[in-house]
Amino acid sequence: MQYSYFKIRNPWNFKPHRFEIGTLFIQSPFHDNHFLLKLDNLVDHELTDYYNFHLRYYIDSVNGNEQHFHRYVSDIVATRIAVLKLVDPFSRKALRAKEQINQLRAFQTFLHSIDQWNSSQALELVIAEKNEEISDLKKHIAELERQLQALRQFEPSSKIDIRDKHLPTFIHLVHQLQNLVLPDERRLFNFQGQSGWYKLISKYFTHNRKPIPIETARNYFPVQKDAEMIKGSQVPTDLRLFDIVLTRSKPSK
Repeated sequence: MQYSYFKIRNPWNFKPHRFEIGTLFIQSPFHDNHFLLKLDNLVDHELTDYYNFHLRYYIDSVNGNEQHFHRYVSDIVATRIAVLKLVDPFSRKALRAKEQINQLRAFQTFLHSIDQWNSSQALELVIAEKNEEISDLKKHIAELERQLQALRQFEPSSKIDIRDKHLPTFIHLVHQLQNLVLPDERRLFNFQGQSGWYKLISKYFTHNRKPIPIETARNYFPVQKDAEMIKGSQVPTDLRLFDIVLTRSKPSK
């Protein structure tokens, strides 16, 4: 059974201790919320008594220790302050949130003053580290969005469609492009490996209005040209419809 860190009032007790938390007639499970809300009705000189009242209950009821209790209370106070800081400063809740933050900070100052275990400091360091991580992640996301936006300018509005059964016909043309030699005996295209060719086909072309899977395109471009090709990836002779030829034997002047 889950215990509470705080002394909960009997919902049918019409004269509870002023530091007990909870509401009349209703047994609420949100003990942390009630503990923090009670702070709104306290003045500074009551904070010590309020803390000690619930500390005694915690130690007596669950055989706990003050270090554990202090760490828990420090945690929920710091978390609530962080949540209230996110309230829109132009909303109707902004003024109320500011008042709650001021009261919670007063209590937080008290918690710091009795902190023998540096639990408050450790918690603040964790929060600071998390905030730094969040800031770094936001910068990283912004950079990725910038890169994505830059890449989108190269995305075509529509792909070039290869008609009927003629994907192999187009592949045959690409194979020829790889072998074109200029009049000065240099290759027209300077490239390393085959990935640029099959990725180009898969990214910018469709076949019968259907995407060309990158693995399908890759099968036509083995790493070693004399390697045994996967069955069905050879261009059939009857689909080798075009030959690319050199039209000039010398460069134009």
